Amino acid sequence: MKFMKAALGAMMLAALPLAAQAEEMSYSYIDLGWNEADISGAPKGDGIALRGSVGFAENFFVFADYSKFGFPGNLDVDLYSVGLGGRIGIGSNVDLVGRAGYTKADASAGGFSLDDDGYLVSAGLRARPADSFELEGHVIYRDYGSGSDDTAFAVGGRYFFTKNFAVGAEYEIGDDVDVLFVGVRLSF
Repeated sequence: MKFMKAALGAMMLAALPLAAQAEEMSYSYIDLGWNEADISGAPKGDGIALRGSVGFAENFFVFADYSKFGFPGNLDVDLYSVGLGGRIGIGSNVDLVGRAGYTKADASAGGFSLDDDGYLVSAGLRARPADSFELEGHVIYRDYGSGSDDTAFAVGGRYFFTKNFAVGAEYEIGDDVDVLFVGVRLSF
């Protein structure tokens, strides 16, 4: 897995010189899609995801994420995150991006329910090597308290059909959970 992370990071860095020819990236968008979670030692679950971000003051943005997963055995898991992020341009159409926020997980099966909340922090790169293509990679740390934390590495890419409409996929590899997201993005 470490080799895979290093290889994906190297591919993103190799694309940086191409970014000088691309349009600027928007930090105001809405994503809607399907996601699948693979939890170590358990059957896979899938569901919907809705994410959004609104940029302000040139280098900052607020974000909100919601994911709902259904697993075999009538187990439902809802994940929420809200917070603040910032970006620093480190090259033409290449940004260093950081986020910090509140995160919550709700799980229920039959009459059983579990709620846990905490914080998240992440750091990564976002690049637009061409007008119609965007890449990003992040390291994400989530801490739900009570000894429950997770460090994940996420990579993603998007193809823009127009300046404001894209399709994309992201894959997050965590300590105990891997998540695949496939969806559409409307930028504004």
